[in-house]
Amino acid sequence: MLMRHCMMALRAARSQNQLNATRSSQNKFLQHFYSSQAPAIGIVDYDVVKKLPSEQHKLLIDVREPEELKETGQIPASINIPLGVVSQELAASDQLFKSKYGREKPQPDTEIIFHCKIGKRSLKAAEAAAALGFRNVKNYEGSWLDWAKKEGLPK
Repeated sequence: MLMRHCMMALRAARSQNQLNATRSSQNKFLQHFYSSQAPAIGIVDYDVVKKLPSEQHKLLIDVREPEELKETGQIPASINIPLGVVSQELAASDQLFKSKYGREKPQPDTEIIFHCKIGKRSLKAAEAAAALGFRNVKNYEGSWLDWAKKEGLPK
């Protein structure tokens, strides 16, 4: 009887060791996967955005819905690509992007600044662009509300 209990304990210990080894290798994989260096999302303010009309090599993308733009207006030099389609549009061909937006499709190092109403959707868009391989993405944290306040426009 004692021998049987010892054998069961030994089997349980082996199973636990195998489970721990499996978990360890899974953790190493996840750590490697998630620690790959995604580019940091930069932050810009009103002063940077105000200068954008004279900086054609940078791209300002408004990720609000078209109905929102009709209500409030748009920051000069921005193009509208709603958050729900931003990944699809940034992955489109150069020719299709230019025909839709009248601007050259951004390259991986192009500075792309995203904005929305308060800065939350634009952060998601910046993260999506970074996931697609764009390395110079930024978020206008104050977004439309900050712009409107500083420009004396209705919010």
